[in-house]
Amino acid sequence: MALYPTFCYTQNLYDREHSQKYAEYLFSSRQHTLAAEEFERLVYFDRNNISFKYYLVKSYRLSGDLNSGIIRIYSFYGSSLDTMPQIMAREFVKLELLSDSLSTVRTFIQQKNRLSSENKTVVQSCDLLLIGNYKQANLLAEDAAGKNPDFPRDIKILSEKAARIKFKSPVIAAGFSAIIPGTGKFYTKNWTDGVVSMLFVVANGWQAYRGFNDHGVRSGYGWTFASLSASFYIGNIFGAVKAAKRYNKNKKNEIDNQVFDFVRSDNF
Repeated sequence: MALYPTFCYTQNLYDREHSQKYAEYLFSSRQHTLAAEEFERLVYFDRNNISFKYYLVKSYRLSGDLNSGIIRIYSFYGSSLDTMPQIMAREFVKLELLSDSLSTVRTFIQQKNRLSSENKTVVQSCDLLLIGNYKQANLLAEDAAGKNPDFPRDIKILSEKAARIKFKSPVIAAGFSAIIPGTGKFYTKNWTDGVVSMLFVVANGWQAYRGFNDHGVRSGYGWTFASLSASFYIGNIFGAVKAAKRYNKNKKNEIDNQVFDFVRSDNF
């Protein structure tokens, strides 16, 4: 029986073609950390390929590694950020917005670059929302939407929602609680805390009254509950101030998170 030599051919799984297919698979399946590693390999193969650079930076952003994305953009363009194509410029402002580097974003959109005027307006709207200037953000978004029907609807709706928020004044909350204990927390919509504060102050005040009424001003019982009532009264005022600040912070965080969700999306 004759024996014939068998030749085995092996494929190089690490060449550009296979790396590109694997990187695209990882990206489409949302394995962005691994996708970034493969796109790093592809950028090494072809540093002039804009698509590879774009998906590398985007993979870093979607994986949450914002700093690496920013570093790679600077490694590609250095101080010549104005030479970036529009898709890279959008990724750059997204990374900086998500990193809360608002001063960098403002400087960038004021410079000559390849961002469209619409993109710049969207970025300005996001910036205004993140610094809490909701009325100005709403005016800007309304004006932009009136001029351009393609202006992102999400940012327009969000700006309108933010402009309608009624923040709570810590001073007013303290005033309410000083007059009627617990009502400052009612003002900040902390109904349960407000009821508890009111009951503690009133209950201890009533016990103090009973002690003084039964045993006179030297009543230890009366003074004990009077002290407790005074402590709860003062605490309820400070608590109302904190509740107002917490309410405002929660509202701002809600808007901030929705801005970040928009920035992460493909709508911008």
